[in-house]
Amino acid sequence: MEVLTGSHRLHFVAAWVLFAAELLCLAATAPPLRLIAPVWLWAGLAGLTLLLVASALVRCFAVPFPRRGGWFDPVPYAWHLPRGLKVWYGLALCLVGLGLATAGGAEDARRDTAGYYLQHGDVRIDLTREAYEAGRGAFVRIATGVPAGLCVIGSFLVLLSADVAYGAAEAAPRSDRQRPRKPSREPLREPWREPPRGTRRRGLPGRR
Repeated sequence: MEVLTGSHRLHFVAAWVLFAAELLCLAATAPPLRLIAPVWLWAGLAGLTLLLVASALVRCFAVPFPRRGGWFDPVPYAWHLPRGLKVWYGLALCLVGLGLATAGGAEDARRDTAGYYLQHGDVRIDLTREAYEAGRGAFVRIATGVPAGLCVIGSFLVLLSADVAYGAAEAAPRSDRQRPRKPSREPLREPWREPPRGTRRRGLPGRR
């Protein structure tokens, strides 16, 4: 991973730290824990994820991507990733997909001192604790699973931009070497004064 240096490395690590936090909030809603993360936590993580993905997109548009039809094509880069990274990204996406697949029946269930309830307009519908945990847990799984998937995409975009920037930096000295040389300031040699080796020196036209 020598391509990840400086701010690219920090950006990449931040993406996976956010992914781990989102995944923990998602996994905590599953039995037997059934822990529901507070709103400020998963909402704050979602906001940070949006900032991370936006900055990753800015990085991608700031590097000289090989473009097709005016757009950069990241698919060839994904196929050329090391096998370990491919497995890691595949596992991360599978975990996110598994969490979202169990998010059926999501409801914005709430609780207060009077108990658990759903609010539809001015109508309050009382819920049992089991119904609250099921509906609210599924809601939190969606609210954390989608940002977790965005973190995976953002980390890939950071890695992609770092790889292209590294390649452009490595290719810059080579392009300088291929520049045409400046014409020499030395006077041109006269062919009749310095004949090629192995040939007899002849006089100029009109002379013997």
